Amino acid sequence: MLATTVSVVVFLAFVSFAIIKSYQSATESTIEHNLSQDANELVTLLEDTQGTGWLPNELVNPSYNQPLSSHIGLIFDEHGKLIWRSLSSYRYEFNFKPTFFNLNRKFYHQQIEGDGFFIYEVSIPISLGKTVKDYTLMTMYQDKDYQRDASQFTTIVLLWMTGGLFLMLLVITWTLRWGFKPLRYLAVELSEMKSGTRGQLSQHYPTEIDRISRPLNALLHREQESRERLKNTMGDLAHSLKTPLAAIQASAQSLQALPEVPRELPADIVEQAQRMNTTISYQLKRAVVGRQGLAQSRINPAPVVERLSRALTKVYASKDVDFQCHVDENCYFDGDEGDLMEILGNLLENAFRLCVCQVRISLTLAGDKRPHLQIQVDDDGPGVPEDKRESILQRGVRADSRNPGQGIGLAVVVDIVASYRGQLTVGRAETLGGASFLISLPLGSY
Repeated sequence: MLATTVSVVVFLAFVSFAIIKSYQSATESTIEHNLSQDANELVTLLEDTQGTGWLPNELVNPSYNQPLSSHIGLIFDEHGKLIWRSLSSYRYEFNFKPTFFNLNRKFYHQQIEGDGFFIYEVSIPISLGKTVKDYTLMTMYQDKDYQRDASQFTTIVLLWMTGGLFLMLLVITWTLRWGFKPLRYLAVELSEMKSGTRGQLSQHYPTEIDRISRPLNALLHREQESRERLKNTMGDLAHSLKTPLAAIQASAQSLQALPEVPRELPADIVEQAQRMNTTISYQLKRAVVGRQGLAQSRINPAPVVERLSRALTKVYASKDVDFQCHVDENCYFDGDEGDLMEILGNLLENAFRLCVCQVRISLTLAGDKRPHLQIQVDDDGPGVPEDKRESILQRGVRADSRNPGQGIGLAVVVDIVASYRGQLTVGRAETLGGASFLISLPLGSY
């Protein structure tokens, strides 16, 4: 809109300038023509004297015969001496020193005693009796009427152009608003798709926008089908590989009971099988991270936290963990429920595994203009040393090697948080004294 406004203003300014200059040029041409006609009368006057030397003060054009007239006539001889002047010229003192140049004609503007004049000057030889004498004739027109008329014309043009500018801007604004109305609907529907309240674009768009909405709907449909196929494929892969790996581990453990088999061999088999199982789990989780699509859902995190806490309480029943949860009433997560499950599941599992007897989790909304979901998980365990708070977020790194695990849980969390353009920070819990994990996820802006 700004570029359009600037373009219209520049265009109308150019048109206004062209109109004003055209008017001035046409008016000056008319003045030049009239002054040249008056100069011809002076030539006729000289020729009629036939060398008598007597020239009348009054001319046929009455404008030259009035003392306060805007028209003035002057005649100079070949030496530049003023030999005749009209009755209208006596209120001015002229300091012209014209130099005769045969048939020279000039039209120009000059200031004389504070007044502006258009001047038509012509040098011409005239036969007076048997002799030929050279004269320079000047006809002059005071520009006060011209300046007044030009100023009025300029004012009228600018007023009309200003009115035209506002009218044109109103028309352009209305046209743009009407023309971009389908695009605003498209933006609203895309936002609804992102928030999960709409599955695809509607079909009521005009032909120009329909060329975008139809392929986009087809793309969304294919993308959803691809996500489902990937989900099913990953599930089938997990089932097909984990069963043979479990059999290999069981066989290796059986071999350990045989006295003739070296103990190092089955131990190596078990270790490699565990590594393969860990690698498969990690790659499956990475595939889950990569399943984000164009359309996202608005997830209520409270039921997810409840399911996870119920399962972990049973797993770590021997610890009798004191678990406390706080979830804001209007709290929500924009994204895939599986991603939220991975984030909360890994953080809570680490907290339950490493705590002494207390775990706290809070999910809150922060920010007004750009809301964020903040997830904080605290425990009363040994915490994370300050020099290891960055390294534990890397794949395969664990802060406590005495506890089981392969160190991929936090790496998965880091990948998921990064895919949502969020942040994960590790610190010390102020109340419980153990580890504190704080995640900030932007809502609706990734």
